[in-house]
Order: sequence, then C-alpha cells, then structure tokens
Amino acid sequence: MSHKYTKISYQNIMSSLNSNKRLAEVLQLFLLPNYNIVSTTYLDLLLSHISEDIKECDTNSYENYELFQKWVLKALHTWSSECLPSQPITIFTLKLIGLVSHNELRFHYWQFKDVYNRLCDIFNLRKDDLPVSIKMAYITMLSNLIKHRSGRQWIIDSDAWKDVVKYAHWNHTLYVTRESHKFLWLLLSHEQQNVNFCKEVILAMAAPLITNNFDTQTCQVLQDNYLEENKLLCTTLDLLTSIIENTLFADMDNTIPELCQELLDLEMRVKALFEACISTKLLSHIHKLFVLCLFIPIKQFIKGGKKTETETTLKFYTELNYISIMLLSKAYVVELVKTNKFLMIFWKKLQSLHEFSFSQEHKFEHQAISIMIMPLALCIKHTYKDSDIFDMFLTKLFDVTCTAVQRLGYNVRDAVLKNDVPVAQIAKVDIDMLLEIMDIMDRDIAVIVFQAMCHVLKNCVPDACSETLDSMTNATHLENGPRKQVYKFPLEGDPIVDHPTLLSSLLNGLAVMTEKFKLKWQECVETICLLSLAQEILNHPGTLPIICVKALKVCKLAIQNFMPPDLVLLIETDSHMNEIGPTLFKRLHDVNWEVRDSVLEVLNTIAIISEDKYPAFQEYLLANEFLQLAVEISKTDSESYVRASALVFLSTTVRINKLWKEKLSQFDLPNTAIMLLNNESEAIVRKEAVILLKELYVHRKWSKNIIDSMTLTMAKTAVLDLHWEVKISALEYWNHVITSHLSDQGVLDGHFPKVTFSKEHRKIVSLNETEIKRRLNKALDELAKQNCLRVLLVTLEDSDLEVCKTSAAIINKLKAFLLKYKLNEPLPALPLPKDSATLDTSYVKYEPPDNVASSNCEMLSNSNNVIEEILDVNDANLLASIYKHSIEADSKTQKSEEKTFQYIPCVTRQVFLQTIFDMDITAYIEEKERWLTTYSTSFDSTLDDILTMYKKGDVNSMDCY
Repeated sequence: MSHKYTKISYQNIMSSLNSNKRLAEVLQLFLLPNYNIVSTTYLDLLLSHISEDIKECDTNSYENYELFQKWVLKALHTWSSECLPSQPITIFTLKLIGLVSHNELRFHYWQFKDVYNRLCDIFNLRKDDLPVSIKMAYITMLSNLIKHRSGRQWIIDSDAWKDVVKYAHWNHTLYVTRESHKFLWLLLSHEQQNVNFCKEVILAMAAPLITNNFDTQTCQVLQDNYLEENKLLCTTLDLLTSIIENTLFADMDNTIPELCQELLDLEMRVKALFEACISTKLLSHIHKLFVLCLFIPIKQFIKGGKKTETETTLKFYTELNYISIMLLSKAYVVELVKTNKFLMIFWKKLQSLHEFSFSQEHKFEHQAISIMIMPLALCIKHTYKDSDIFDMFLTKLFDVTCTAVQRLGYNVRDAVLKNDVPVAQIAKVDIDMLLEIMDIMDRDIAVIVFQAMCHVLKNCVPDACSETLDSMTNATHLENGPRKQVYKFPLEGDPIVDHPTLLSSLLNGLAVMTEKFKLKWQECVETICLLSLAQEILNHPGTLPIICVKALKVCKLAIQNFMPPDLVLLIETDSHMNEIGPTLFKRLHDVNWEVRDSVLEVLNTIAIISEDKYPAFQEYLLANEFLQLAVEISKTDSESYVRASALVFLSTTVRINKLWKEKLSQFDLPNTAIMLLNNESEAIVRKEAVILLKELYVHRKWSKNIIDSMTLTMAKTAVLDLHWEVKISALEYWNHVITSHLSDQGVLDGHFPKVTFSKEHRKIVSLNETEIKRRLNKALDELAKQNCLRVLLVTLEDSDLEVCKTSAAIINKLKAFLLKYKLNEPLPALPLPKDSATLDTSYVKYEPPDNVASSNCEMLSNSNNVIEEILDVNDANLLASIYKHSIEADSKTQKSEEKTFQYIPCVTRQVFLQTIFDMDITAYIEEKERWLTTYSTSFDSTLDDILTMYKKGDVNSMDCY
C-alpha cells in the first residue's frame, strides 16, 4: 500500500513540474516582440486557473509566486513606453499583478522593486484616452490592492484613486462605471478611520455638484438640453448615490454617509437640486439620493439600540411629505410610487442591521404600501364601491393607515382628476414595481397588494349590471347639466380588449404572488373569486392568446391553492368548477398551442388534487371527456410541447382507480406509449412517454406479453436513445422493476422479514441466510433475463454524465442491499431447517435467444473485461450503426436498433455481481465527472493550447470554448 501511495505522490510531483515548465514557456512567449494571442479566451482561462490555485493553496506557499515575480520584473525590463506588448497581454499582466498582490508579502516585494510605479509609466495608465478594457484591468488590479493596508497606502500615496474617480465621472461604459463605484465605496469603507483622506476623496467625487449653479428657470426651459449639458453632474449624482447606498447599509459602524452629509451638506444640496430640476429628466438622478439622505439621521439615532427621537421622526415624515407634495404638483404619480418603493427597500435594509421602530400607532410598511397601490385604486369604477367585499378592503386600509397618508391618497386622486394622466399605463408600471419588492414584503403587506390587484381584475371583467348603472349615472349627469366634468374611469368599456397590457400584468402579478405566499381564503377572502374571474376572461371572445395563457395559469394556481368554502365542507360539486369545464374543453381546441398546453397543465393540477384531496374532481374529468381527448392529443397534436403535456396529464390519471376503471382501461396506453417512443422525433415527448410506461408498470397489472414488450422497449430506450433525459427516465423505470422483483421475493420496506408466505408451498416459511440468498439470486436471474443488468452496466458507461450518475445510484443502492445479506459470500454449508423453503426450480435460467448473444456470453466468462467490451460496443459499433441507418426509413431504423441492441453483450447474474463487487462505483463516477469538467479547460490543457497555437502560427484556433 505504501508503494502505491509513493507512486501516486511521485506522479503528482512530476505532473506539477511539467505544468510549471509549460507555464514558464507560456510566460516567455508573452515577452516575444509582436506576440499576439489568437483568442483572449485562453488568457481568461489561464487567469481563472491561477486565481483558483491561489485560493486553494496557502497564500504563502503557492509554488508559482516566485515564477510570476521574476517574470513581471523581466517583463518590465523588456517593455517600455515605446515597445509595448499587445493589448491582451497588457490586460493579462495587470490582472496577474492584481492576483499576486492580494498577498501582502508579495506586494511588498514588488513595491520594493518599484513595480507599480514603473507599470503605470510603461503602460501610461494615467492618460485620459486609455482603452476601456485596459481601464477595467487597471481597476481590477487596484481592487485587489485595497484588500490590505499596504496596498491602500500605495493607492493613497500615488493618487491612483483619482484615476478611478475620473472613470466614474466620465461614465464611458456600464462595466467601468460599476467597478469604479465599487472600488471607491470599498476604499472609503476600509479607510473610514483616515478622516482626512476620506474627506479628500468625497470632495473630489462631489466637485461637479459643489460647483454647480442651480437656475430653476433655465432648468424648466431647457429640460433635455440641460440634462445633456450636465452629464458630469448626472454621473456625480449617480456616484454619490452608489457610495451612500452601499456604505449606509453595510454595517452600523460605517461613518461614510454621515461624513458626506457633514462635509457636503448633502441633503440641502440635493433638496435644492430636486426643487430646481423636478420638471426635467435630471430628476431620475436625484430621486433615489434624496430618499437615501432621509435615512442618514435615522441611522445615527438607532446605533445604540435606542428608539428614534420625536424630532428625528417628525423631520423624516416632514421631508417625505414634502417630496410627495412636490411630485404630485407635477402629477408625477409613477415617481411617487417609486419614492415609496425606495422607502420600503431602505427601511427593510436598515431593519436588517438593527431592529427599530417609530413611536407611531401604525406600521410604517402599511403607510408606504398604501401609497404604492393608489394607482390601482384609481382604476376602480365608481359603481364598484357598493360591493361589500370592496368595502371591507377599504375599511381595512383606513384601519392600518394614519390620517396623513389618507390625505395624501386623496391628493393623488385629485392630481389624477385634474390632469390628463394615463392611469391604466401607470397602474401597469405600479404592478411591476410592487413585484420588484415582493421578496421583502411581510405577509400582511402581501395580502394588501394581492387584494388590490384582485379588485382591479374584478373591474376588468365586463359586468352587465355595472355597465347599465354606469350609463344611467352618466345620463343623470347630463340631465342636470355640465356643472363639472365627470371623470371617466380607465376601465370603463371593455378592458379585456382595451387594456391587454394592464390585464397581462395583473394576471402575472396575481400568479407570482400566489406561488410565493400561498395565500388562503381565510386571510384573504378575495381568493375565492379568482377562479371565476379567470374563467370570465377565458370566455371573452376578444381575449388575446397571451392573456389566455396567463388566465389559465391563474386558474391552475387557484385550483391548487384556494380551497373554496363549499369544498371545505366536502360538497360534491362546485359551481365555478362545473362552469369552467366547457371553457377548458373549448380552449383545448384553441389554434394557439400555448393555450392548449396551458389547459393541459390546469387539467393535470385538477387530476393531482383529485387523487387524494378532492375526489369529486374525478367525476369532473370524466363528465367533460378530458381523458379521451388527452389520449387523442398525445398522438395527433402538431406541437410537441402539447403532446408532452397530454402525456403528463395521462401519467397522473392512470394512478387513479376510478379514472382507470371507467375510462382509461379502454385505451391501449402501453402500445400508444411504445409507438410514441419508436416514432417520436422530439425528446420531450419521448421522455413523457417513458414516464407514462413507468406509471402503467407500477400502478396497473399486465399480461406477460405486454410486460415483455414494455421491458424490451425500455431497455432499448435506456441504451440507444439520443437524449439524456429520456435515458434517465427509462432508468427510473428499471429502478421500479428491481423493486418489484425484490418484492416478489418477499422484501418488505427495504428488508427481508423473518418469515414470509411461500406461494410455491402455500405456507409460511422462515427466511434464513441461505433462503434469502437463493431468493436474491432468483430475482437477479429474472432481472438478467429482462436485460435489466445489461442496461445498468451499459448506462454506467454512457457518454452523458447524468445518465452515468443515475445508473450508478441504482447500482449502489442494489449493491448495498446485496451486501447487507452477504451475497458476496458463499452459501453456508449447513442443512436446511424443516420449515425452510426449498430451492425453487420452477423458473428457467435465462438463455440468450440467438447465437450472437450466446457467443457474447462465452466471451464474457472473464468478468474483468465486461465494462471494456460494453464500452467498445457502445462507443464504436453502436455509434456507427446509428449513423449508418439515420437516413433510412423508420422501419429500417427500428430493425437496426434491435440488431444493434443484440450486439451489446448480455450480462448474467454472476458477471454482474462480480463486476459491481469488484468496482468502486462512487470513485469511478467522481473521476469521470472530474475528467469531463476539466478535460478541455484544465490548467494543463490551457497551457498546451497556447503553446500549440503559437507553433501553428496563422492557423485558426478551434472554437473549443
């Protein structure tokens, strides 16, 4: 054993030396005059491997540090401002220096050699017209240096941080700007104790804001031109917003936001700019920063765990009210909603740092969300206010909000009434913003949002009574004379046709919130009407296909999650369910495949629920003739996704006894699934056909002929199918076959009981070690006869790793079970007890049916060659056979597959047992996974590729990456 490990250790050392040698060769290539690499992907891979090696190794013992240090010194000696390497090599060098400089000791070595200053001089990193990619590499290098004190000191002494401030101000590309912002807020956070330096950085960043002169009239007249002329001001505001947001919520001790406020009088400057430029597009650059400034004093007062002072709370609410009134004065409803979205986000972030509360009667989140849903409330028809359920919702809103927020709500209404505001469009944007903050909503907040969207959806559905009342009301206004303009509600008319975008957002929002929060009717009574509302939308003749799909998803989720009160009482029928049956049947014939597919998803949900939760739904499926229609769709629909969904539905329904006895047993489902497997070109359909066969095998009884046909088909599918998901599904079928055969031999709940009933002898017998081994051998012989053992070993060598893993999991599970009962040991030479079952000789040992299989079995007498021969056949002969016959007719292809399957060596019980007992399957899979993961992108492979491409010269590289 020690010799073995010595050999492995020696091999590792030699491999490492070879890698180091090739790495040195590659680095020398980079120093050659006019060298330019064919593809920068090689350099990215090389840097990735170096970075991973540094992380995995002890930072002080990484063996290539010395190589890199010497190479960088040699490179700086070779290059000069007149003799520069190609741009990719320059970028590689900067990033490499950054990676190595992450180690402070290595940084000191290079700083002693003046590497960093020489680097800036040679590459001219301080010039303004530096290429964008080199800027990114420069920022990346500096970002590595700020991780230790020595690196930050060099950045401070050399004024390198000023280069990054320039990049942030110029805003050349999104990536450079984003990385510049990140570098600066990290640098300030690390150096916050160095107050003088932080002040210098903050003043440099805010210089365009400090020197800007605000002219309200100029802003209002020039508008967009003002924005164009003040790009530097915009980028400065964006930079300050990023700095404040990332430092304010980093931790409770970060002092950078307070320093910005103190040094710049930030809130007052931003407030003045907000007033001056509220009518221009510059507002989008001020808005978030203004809201952030409100949280700086709040954080200052909660650091010690104290409640916020009344004066601070009053100032906070006063400033919020000021922002709201200013926005409403311009009818900026969307911006008002966005303000409250920011408030929700920042409030939650501050709460995550330190829990706090205002000494107020009402919850802060309720105030913010109530303002956010105001655009939705403006879509409600005035005739709908008499609805009891809506009155309950309004009462709830008044209970959870303060007087100031209620007044603000009326102000929003007045602003909309006085101005020509596209309410439906604003409501759509509002829903999108609400979904953006869904992950930070408490459950009670989510209920309010869900209720608001439900009421708007209710107003989207045409209501004859409401329309009549609307017309009567309008007529009354006309008779009384035009004393004042009557507001036309945005959802009057036919919203399904007039506002499909809003309707789509509503349905999507309700579906997303249902999936996340799983609301129940006990906490949100509006859920009860959701199914009927979706049904009305589906019944509307003007509903667009995309709306139908979203409405069907809402139907599915409503059936899945919202249990109506009558079904709670286990009433057999539900009016909504009865009415939606014809609707779904009609939509199953829709010309748009997405609609048909969505209907089948709804039906599958109904079938799943009917299995245990609501058995009454089984009668619903039968009465509407969905089962026979699904069988027909699975065979004839023109769209593969729809055929697959039909098979999913059938796979669910075959488990249900009532559906099977009354309808499904009349169809030849096994042969239908086999026909699809043999003739279907789409893998998604073949996969579902395999699952259907598995469900039929597990849940229904079949004759021997049908079982033989199913197992032969599944054996060919597991081995010969061209898609990995189909193969995995077939292997799951074989897992059930193994379980079934073990159960036939007396296995219960994963083990043999002490006694069992013997069908052969019609009596109870005890199961000793000998009898258990005989029963296991019998089961394995039967599995060999059905090609199961052959399938498992062949798929263990499959070209797809996931197939190999699935096969390995099945084999390992079976192996553990066999070892549990010592099948790897010989039978004990002891006489059998009187009540022990005798050896069952009623079954015939499997003999291959043809000469080819027989000869293969003889060839496999030496079990050590089993895997190799299987692999040879699978990789070579099998691939050749498939390719050769791929363009022939379907019948010839099927015969070719059967012939090819016969050439795969048979596997007897003895061969299978010796193979799995002699093999460490887990280690084999791990090694295969490691090889597949790294064979084309490993460190050695990358180095070889770079060297090979240099030797080939102008030959194009293969597109391996």
